[in-house]
Amino acid sequence: MAKTTIEIPDDRMSELDAYKNRLGEILLLGLSQIKIQETLLLYKRGLISIGRAAELTGLTELEMIHQARANSIRPGWNDELVKEELS
Repeated sequence: MAKTTIEIPDDRMSELDAYKNRLGEILLLGLSQIKIQETLLLYKRGLISIGRAAELTGLTELEMIHQARANSIRPGWNDELVKEELS
């Protein structure tokens, strides 16, 4: 397993005290969220499709659509997605 060192501002360290045994989980969750934000930005700029954004983040297309909506981005729909959403 790889190890790394990160610097955390002193004023934020107290927030992490309760989660010291879960720092790896916090880091991975943050990485996942950054990937979602980056791919949504690419999608919003028209550089990738919502399907490609889903592939890059490891989400299903429907999950990516939900993430887009949560970020006030209205992705296009196709018949297959509508059927999946309604089922």
